[in-house]
Formats: sequence, structure tokens, C-alpha cells
Amino acid sequence: MPVNKNSGRRELSLALVAGCLLGFSFPPVPTGLFATVAFVPFFLLLEGVQGHGAAFRRSYATFFIFNVITLYWTGGFTHGKDPYLMAAGASLLLAHPLFFCMPVAGWMFIRKRFGDLYSLCLFPFLWVSFEYLHSLTEISFPWLTLGNTQTYDLASIQIASVTGVFGISFWLLWLNVAVYLFFSAVRSGRLNFISVRSALFAAGILALYLLPGAYGASILRNPVQGGADSIRIAVVQPNIDPFEKWQQRSDLQLQVLERLTSEVAAKRVDLIVWPETAVPFYVLDPGNHPAFEILRREIDSLGVPLLTGIPDIRYYGEGEPAPRSSKVLQDGRRYDNYNSSMLLQPGDPEIQKYAKMILVPFAERVPFSEALSFLNAMQWNFGLGGWGMGGEKTVFHLKEKGIADDSSKRFQFSNFICYESVYPGFVASFVREGAEFLTVITNDSWWGNTSGAYQHARFAVLRAVENRRWIVQCANGGISCFVDPFGHLLEPTEMFTERTLIGSVRPERALTFYSATGDWFAQICLVLSTFHLAAALGSRIYSTIRGR
Repeated sequence: MPVNKNSGRRELSLALVAGCLLGFSFPPVPTGLFATVAFVPFFLLLEGVQGHGAAFRRSYATFFIFNVITLYWTGGFTHGKDPYLMAAGASLLLAHPLFFCMPVAGWMFIRKRFGDLYSLCLFPFLWVSFEYLHSLTEISFPWLTLGNTQTYDLASIQIASVTGVFGISFWLLWLNVAVYLFFSAVRSGRLNFISVRSALFAAGILALYLLPGAYGASILRNPVQGGADSIRIAVVQPNIDPFEKWQQRSDLQLQVLERLTSEVAAKRVDLIVWPETAVPFYVLDPGNHPAFEILRREIDSLGVPLLTGIPDIRYYGEGEPAPRSSKVLQDGRRYDNYNSSMLLQPGDPEIQKYAKMILVPFAERVPFSEALSFLNAMQWNFGLGGWGMGGEKTVFHLKEKGIADDSSKRFQFSNFICYESVYPGFVASFVREGAEFLTVITNDSWWGNTSGAYQHARFAVLRAVENRRWIVQCANGGISCFVDPFGHLLEPTEMFTERTLIGSVRPERALTFYSATGDWFAQICLVLSTFHLAAALGSRIYSTIRGR
């Protein structure tokens, strides 16, 4: 790459173009095509840059613009205007771009040791490795995985059933590298734009772009689904204001849910789904037993199973070990509360429960609060901060037509609570446990009618394709929908509407390659990236020793 003394205006322009292309390639705008060239101006921005400081400044500027466009909604600046929410959102916009600078630092380090072309060919491996690592630990936030941009291109994303979303990212990154190399060769005169070599190079890029789509088109023309009987599922979207939810009378909220539930129960459905924390109190706490019995009798009367989001609580007995992150009541008892879901079936005394395992950093749980328990003082006022972390995966067993007889046919499914559906490997692990279809319950109304809810719904498309499973999403105020195993998003509701949906879902038992193997593709990228980083470090150490 030739050394080029760019002006500050040119640097800013390239950072702005790259950041905007990345940002506007994400939903809700159906312009995922931008992601195929978004890194080209970024590569131009870093041409000839040797110092890590200059590379960091240019990278941070690019990724800050990218984050502002895609994640502006996280602060709730246009809706609710809660001080804690706005502070958390602003902190995310400022801090999150730092993570994206990490793979660039590794790339710059490798570039110094192995040269421009070789390092460019390694860039897709480095970036996918970063995306995979960014989906791990308590500070993970894989919302901006590059493959998430392609949810409107159903043909191209069918490869996700083999590689997961990280394979889509890898494909997009190679397109960026190829386009940049072509542009650089033409610009430098190494390649004549109207030559045969140029035509072959362009044809190769076009083939790389079309190949996943051709594979996916063949899948969509001949979709293969299992022979299991379909079941009818009703989704209840009550549209209760989340900022008032924890202060309003819970009985009034339940009245809305029960009215809508009675309407859909009469339409011969096999399961009714309520959204995240639809029951806004500890309904399973012994002190609330009368309220639970009312709900139980309602389910028995309707004759239809109910999956609902609930807050749950666990008290630790005297002498029982309690996590350091647990809370203390005025009487000295320690407890944990969980963002949970439960399945109730008519005539069946069993209560099947699941406690959310992946919590939104800071909004739902302060990262590493088990080790740094003093951080638990940072909690939100609306019943969200300080949730306990669930420890067990749950596969719910749904008895046919709600019959309590053990001989009745059972369907198996798993439920994800809000943010958990963004994690591809996590979702696939439940499918390996036996989930035949998936549900997502969420409350995306915190951020108003902004991009967040639309992005969240579109990401369910990828989880459906990766696992070839139906997904039913139930949101408090939208977007609720059904997604078939090939990514068709069906009957999405509008935001801030009171709605019910009924759809037929076919349980699937076969595992895709991705479901069976998990994030194998990203892990291979990580191994190769680690090897090259270690080789570059070894080369530098060797050069330093020889220089002495």
C-alpha cells in the first residue's frame, strides 16, 4: 500500500463513508448490500498508516459513526427519557467502538510482520474471530455481527444452516477484500480496467457474490421439512407501557391479558404465549399463592397451556451458600430474583420454568457482579437491574391439546427471553437438547418506535435458518411475529398496538450441521488468527533479539 499523506478532511470523509455504509447496512433498512463494500473505504483510510495511534483514531471514528447509526436507540433518548437508560446508552455508544478497534490492532500488527496482501487475506479470519469472542463472557454484545445485515436476502443466508451467522460475515468480508484489491490494482495501474485480466477479476468477485445466493435459491425452491403434525400457537401482545408497568396495579394489567387470552382460546389453539414479565409480580412466591391459583384456574377453565414471562424469586435458607451478588432483605435473608418464564398446562400440577441465562450488560445485570459485588449498587429503577443469572437450560414439554395424561403426545420447545435470541451458539445448544420449535418473549417497547425492535425481530430470521426451526416471537408492544425454518418473517405486528396472532408451527426434529456442531466455523477462524498473531509476535521477538 503506498504511503499517502491524507488530509484531515479526507480521513474524516473516508471514516464517515465507511461508518455510514456499515450502519445503514443493518435493519430496519433493507440495504444489506452496503455491507459488501463497507470496509473498502476503511481499508483506504488505513493505507500507509504505520503507527497504532493513528490507526486507533481512524478506526474509532469509523466505528463510532457505525455505532451511533445502529445503536442510537439504546439510550431511549426519544422515548421515556429515563436518566439511567440515557446514561447507559450514551456510555455504550462511546465505549462499544473500542471493541471494534481490537481486531484492527491485531491486523495492523500482522501487517507489519507479513505485509499488505497477506494481512488483507487474514482480515476476514481476524474479524470473525473478534465477532465470536464478542459473543462470549458477561460483557458480550454481538448485536452488530456483520452477518446480521443480510436478513432481507433469504437466499444468501441459507448457508447459515452450515456455518452459522459467522459464515455470512466471512463471506461479506472476503467480498470487501476482493473489491478493495480490484480497486487498488486499477488505481495503481497494475491492472487495466478494460483488460481481460480485469474482466476475469471482476467476474470472480461477481461469482463470489452470487454463489451463496445460488445455493440458497436451490434450498428455497425445494424446502425439506419434517413430517410432524403442526400445532396452533396464539401470541398475545398487550401493549402495556413498560415505564408504568412496575408502578401500575398488576390486576389491571392481568385483566388486559386475560381478555385477549379468552378471545384466542376459543379458536382451538394448542398454546398461548404472553410476553416477557407479562405477570409483573412474583406470582410463584408463597405470599402470592391466591393470585397464582386464580391464574391456574383460568388456564384449567380455558383448556389451553400458557407460556408467560414472570419475575421469579429464590430465598436462601439459613446456612445455605448464596452468591455474593445476591441481595439482602430487611430481615437479613438473602435472595435472588430472575427474569423467567413458566409453562402452565391444564390439569397438570407441574410448573415448568426457565430463568434467563444471558442478561443485558448493566441494564439487567452488572457484568462480573459475582466477583465485584459492590457494583450491584448500579441498578435501574424499573425492576430490571440486578437480575440473577439462570444456570440451567430448559426444554419445555408441551402435551398435546393440553391433556395431562402422560400417554399423550409431547412436543418439545425452548424459550428465549429478549436479548438471548441474538446469540447463535446459545440458541443452537437448546436445539441440541431437543427443542423442536423456539419461542422468544420480549419487551422491546422501552426504546420507542426506533430501530431496536425491528433489528431484534430480523435477527430471529437467522436463528430460524441456522437451526431450521420455527420461531414464535411475542413482544409486549411489538414486534410479534412467526418465522418459518427458512427465514420468512410472517405477520409482524405494528409497534404499540394491542394485538393477537395465531399461526401454525411444525415441530422439527432433525439437526442442521450448525445445530449439531455449533460455532465450528468461527472457532476455526479463531485458531488460525491466534496462530498468525503468535507467529507475528514470535517474529518480532526474534528480530528484537537479533537486533541486539
